[in-house]
Amino acid sequence: MEDIIVVFADIDTPQEENEEFIELIKACDMNIVTCFKQPLKAINFRTFIGKGKCLEIQTYLTSTKVDTIIFNQELSPLQIRNLEEIFQIPVLDRTDLILAIFEKRAVTPVARLQIESAQLKKLLPRLIGANTQLGRQSASGKNKGAGEKQLELDRRRIKARIHEVDRELKKVEAQRHTQRRARQRSRLPLVALVGYTNAGKSTIMNQLLRCSAHKEEKQVVEKDMLFATLDTSIRCITQPHGHSFLLSDTVGFVNRLPHELIEAFHSTLEEVKYADMLLQVVDASDEEKAKHMAVTMETLREIGAGDLPMLTVFNKCDKTEYPYPHSKGHELYISAKAKDNMDALLSALNKQLFAQEHHVKLQLPYEQTAIYAALMQQACILEREDQEEGMYLDALLNEKLYQKYQQYIIQLYA
Repeated sequence: MEDIIVVFADIDTPQEENEEFIELIKACDMNIVTCFKQPLKAINFRTFIGKGKCLEIQTYLTSTKVDTIIFNQELSPLQIRNLEEIFQIPVLDRTDLILAIFEKRAVTPVARLQIESAQLKKLLPRLIGANTQLGRQSASGKNKGAGEKQLELDRRRIKARIHEVDRELKKVEAQRHTQRRARQRSRLPLVALVGYTNAGKSTIMNQLLRCSAHKEEKQVVEKDMLFATLDTSIRCITQPHGHSFLLSDTVGFVNRLPHELIEAFHSTLEEVKYADMLLQVVDASDEEKAKHMAVTMETLREIGAGDLPMLTVFNKCDKTEYPYPHSKGHELYISAKAKDNMDALLSALNKQLFAQEHHVKLQLPYEQTAIYAALMQQACILEREDQEEGMYLDALLNEKLYQKYQQYIIQLYA
């Protein structure tokens, strides 16, 4: 386990953000040796913190072995370089920490590529002024010294790798576009789970899968930790009476999610944009839930999904005094650990997702079993009656299905 020093350089930083920063460090399996705090009225251009605090940390390092120093703020490449020259050990900022967590959590090749892309783009500006001990060897005139050549070589290698990784990610994006078109042709509505990290999105997905009688291999990873899920998982939720829908779970949001990650995970986060409905999961037991909801909405607007219909689910109500399951407008209070709460969640989902439906009676010839199978999956079959001339179905159809199967509708109920 890596031993670190944490530096809280606070400029009106709320205490809860510092507490979240500690949780991020724990999620990265790092051991905090000690913390230094410095309230700042102004940022030092060279080192972010003041000279006195730098000297205090430097003195501490003479008697204690530490692997890394981590700042709770975003540092410029120049500030990181200057701090590393002073302390003679690696210095990371908040973005570096989140990238390190994502690197540990990345399981699939796509996730690893996305993380590598973000890390390389973060690293490239730091090469400015790097290898200064070699740079002093530069020759005059047209001939460059060995140091300058090495620096340029490093930059070219990183730029070439960024180009290669981005090319691979574009291929993945094209594949996801093809998969998305196939899902849209299936006419199954898509519900996207969104929300702050560790709010219980994966737990809710797994509980809905159990209600849907899916096998264990369809379950997604659920752990009580930040950023347990990085990849988009899409599962089909099949209800007993029909009304199947697709449910997607993706990376959780966090306050000040690094721009490099949003850019790298663009194709992953973009899935949310194409959802018919958002299921925002909120940790009801967290005192900062209102702020977390604001962060979620800000991130959704950033990826172009801020105006989609939404059902807000306040999860973990078993840790609060909120009555549950309880519904209020477009809000639902539940505990995902209580299996019977899933009925309330499905009811609220169906009410909002399938609100604009037509109650009809259809007559299907027996040879149209493919249409019947499609309706069983995509519509809500209330009743079936078999007669000599065919199947008579009492069903609820959404607008797409209503238009598609007009020729088989024999009665439209008010």
